[in-house]
Order: sequence, then structure tokens, then C-alpha cells
Amino acid sequence: MRRNSKGFSARLGPKYRLDISRIVFLASIILIVFLIVLYTSCAYPGLFGLRYTKIPEGREHIDTYSRDVRQLSPESAAALKMSIQSLSTLGKDYNANLTAGNPSAAAGQDHKSDPQQQLRAAPDASNQDGSQTEDKVKDMRFVVQMHGFQCLVHTLRARKFEPDGLGDITWVTQLTTDRLPIFKRMLERWHGPVSAALYSQNLEADLREIAPLRDRVDFHLVGASQGLYPVNTLRNVALNNCRTDYLILADVDFVPSNGIYEYVKAKLPEWRQDPKSVYVFPAFEIDGLPQDVPESKAALKAMGSRIHQVHNDKGRDIAHKYVNYAKWLTTTDVYQADYNFPFEPYFLAPRTIPRYDVRFFGYGNDKASHCYELNAAGFKFMVAPEAFVVHVQHAQGSWVQASFVDPKDRLNKALTTFLADVDRRYIKRVSTNENLVFPALPPSQLYEALPTKLGESCLAACAEKGKFCRPEWAERINMCKELEKSFTCTYGCNDNFFGSDLPAFNTEREQCLINSAPVANPFSCEAVYVYSRRLCPCGAKA
Repeated sequence: MRRNSKGFSARLGPKYRLDISRIVFLASIILIVFLIVLYTSCAYPGLFGLRYTKIPEGREHIDTYSRDVRQLSPESAAALKMSIQSLSTLGKDYNANLTAGNPSAAAGQDHKSDPQQQLRAAPDASNQDGSQTEDKVKDMRFVVQMHGFQCLVHTLRARKFEPDGLGDITWVTQLTTDRLPIFKRMLERWHGPVSAALYSQNLEADLREIAPLRDRVDFHLVGASQGLYPVNTLRNVALNNCRTDYLILADVDFVPSNGIYEYVKAKLPEWRQDPKSVYVFPAFEIDGLPQDVPESKAALKAMGSRIHQVHNDKGRDIAHKYVNYAKWLTTTDVYQADYNFPFEPYFLAPRTIPRYDVRFFGYGNDKASHCYELNAAGFKFMVAPEAFVVHVQHAQGSWVQASFVDPKDRLNKALTTFLADVDRRYIKRVSTNENLVFPALPPSQLYEALPTKLGESCLAACAEKGKFCRPEWAERINMCKELEKSFTCTYGCNDNFFGSDLPAFNTEREQCLINSAPVANPFSCEAVYVYSRRLCPCGAKA
């Protein structure tokens, strides 16, 4: 048989001959189309009918040096040294307790669960008693929020409970469903609004678990992801979704004294006169069983040595001892606690306080870092003489062991960068552009630098005066000396930020902020931020 020396494509004939260049071209087109579709589905999920909505990050400005760790202040250096010593002690104690077969004693801190499963959504989930409209997973609309990373959040408002206006007080906490027994004990004592971030590993099961509490509690479901428990992210979710001006920040394994809601509500008109004070509730712990939380200060004192400061063992006692428990037991007056790192009490505060830093997750420095920033921001820690909270003992989650895998390296890096950021954020700074001089504008331009109301845009502020926002004049007002003409910059003027909403006075930090990168982030007349009072260049229509 004669052998055909031509290749396979030649034997097929010219009509079917393979063309490598065409194949490469078609493959490139398919790849480009795929990438476009993938990007569009992430950026604009609504176009494809996905059941969540992406919202902007909502940050007002960006810290230009957040990755640059400079020399720490003496206070921050001391805090870092204290943390290193404390972590070393805690790691040894934890490993010793594991060896002794007593993991629950390894780290008797607030609960943080171990999310080792991806979020699972079932077709529907209904109340066990069927008495209310069912909460169905398929009907939920999760929102993508940025808290250091993207997380999915869906809020379920309380069915039958509404806050008594903005002047009410909300109990703010975070949990997983295995802490619901203690959470229910808290609800027996707290008679006001509740905002709770629930870290959900199984939506269908978790909805059934919380169904009996849906009448009373605002639950904010956060989809679980791999990794350590994002405790500060969850605290911020619950705090940001709080519906009152004042709130109590507490962990889920604490139960308050009886009547605490009525007590705080009666005191609030007096306490809120100083918005730079938070009111601390001393935290206690009971030895042995039963874990019956006393109803009043008198009942607490009657328990004698069975009840004492929470975490009173050496190495961890510094987290709460600055309350001065001996003084609290005998006084009937509010008094100020001394602040020293790592003080981490539970307290009543205005909703406008700085948020928790999301660099801290799992175990360690999560609350202490927040209190450090509160102190740097000028907040005073006042101690309430009658109300208190009690830590209820419980088995620890497996997150504790995971948190102590080389904790010093992970936590010290986070704490070092955090302390440097706080030093920079609250230090007085002067812009290098203070000596710029601009020629006067003609009177016909009606130029005026106008401060806005809180959360108002320059577009609206200028319009109120019958003028127009003129972004081309923004450089004239992007100086500390211009901001200081309109605002009292209590903590100075900071030039380490940039953003289209700057220059502005930040009411959260009580600082004047200028835009350090006006070319990359040009001034915007429309930009707004909830804690900013902007300075606006207004004038006649261009």
C-alpha cells in the first residue's frame, strides 16, 4: 500500500485544514470575553441577578502612611513592651492548661468562635413555633461591607421592639449561636434595644436557633469565612447598625446587674453632658458553681470572696484592675479611672466613638487597642458606682488554640503598626504649604470659605448661601491656617491623610485634616462623610 506522506490536515483537504493563527486568535477573544464577564459580575452583581449588593467602602479619607512604622512615642513603646510580656505569660499558661487537660482554663477571655466552615445557605429557614413570618435564606439580601476585608452582612430588625428614639441605649455585642444560652441570660436583665452581630457558619440552622429572640433583637448576620474569628469586625458591624445615640459595648459572655437599663437611662441626661467620657461597668467573675449572677451591688458584696475582679490571675489582671475595685465597693459616686495599657473595660459610650481596629482578630489586644485609641483621642474612663457585669464561665472554643500559634509574631506586628498609626493620628501636625499666598479674587467672584454642617456636602452648603461650589479654588483652603479660622482643632491639624472630602474638621478625632494628595484625589463638591464638617470654596457661578 502506498503511504501518504502528507500530514493529517492535508488529507482532510483545504476546507478542513487547521490554521494555528486562527485558533490562537479565537482563544484570545474567548479569554478576553470571559475576563470582562468575570469583572462585571463582581463589580456590578445586579446585572446578573445575584442576591447581594455591593456598596462603597465609605471611608472618608485614606491614611497615607498606614504601612510606614516610624519611631513609636514613649507611651506606645511602653504599651508594646507590656503586650509582649503579657502574651509570653499567656502562651505559657495556655499550653500548661492544655497539657493538664483543662483547655477551658487556658484563656478565660470573652468568646470568639472557630469558623472552619464556609457559609452554607439552605432554601429556607423558618421559626420553630411558626408564629411569625418565616426568615428565609433565599429571600435575604446580603450587602458587601468593607471592614479590613469584604464581608457579607444581612440585618434582621427586631419584629416587636423599637428603640425609644435616638436617646435610648443599645446593648451591642457579637456572638455565634453556641453562646445563645448566656445571651438569653443577658436579655433577662437588659430591657432595652440590642444590636448583635452573629457570625454564621450555617444560615439555615442559625436562623432556627435565633427565631425565639427575633421579636427583641436586631441581628446582623455575617457570613463566616476561613480563618480566625474576626471579633473587631463583628463589633463594628453591630456598632454601625446600632439605632441609638448611646450604647453599651460588652461581650456575649457577660450578664449585667438587674435594672441596669433603667439605671443608665435615668443617668444618661447627666452623663451625656460630657461627650468625651465613657462610663465603665466593673467586670466580675464567680468561682465555682452555681454561676448565679447577683442582682445588685449589695448582693454582690454579700457573696464575699466567691466573686472578684474578672481575670484576676497574674498576667491578665492588668486588663481590668484600673477600675480600682476596692474603691468601687465602697463608693456611691462616679469617679475617674486611671488609664494604662492594656486597660479593656466594658462601658457606655456615644455612638460616635472611634471604631475597633480590624487588624486584631482571634485572641489578643482586640479591646485593649480600642481603649488605647479612646485614651489618645481624649476620652475619660468614668466608673459607674452601681451597675456592673459578670463573666459567666463557659467552655472555650477551638479558636483559642489556633490563636496561640506563634501569637507574639502575629499580634506584635499588628500592635506595632496600630500604635504607630494612633501616634500619628492624634499628634499635632502642621502642613508644609502654610506659607502659600494666593492673589485676591475679584469682588465679583463673591469668594467665601464656608464650613458645612456635620455630614453635609459643599454643594449643599454653598447653595444655602445662594452660591456655587468652586472646586478650582480648593487649594486656597487646603491649609491648616484656613481650617483654624472656622473650626476649633482640639487635637491639631493633620496632614497625613488624603481624600476628596478634604480639607475638613473630623468630629470623631477632633482634628483638622488637609488633603495631602490633591492631584491624585482632587477636591469634590459632592463628597460627604458622617463625621466630617467640610470647608468649602464658594462663590459666584463660574
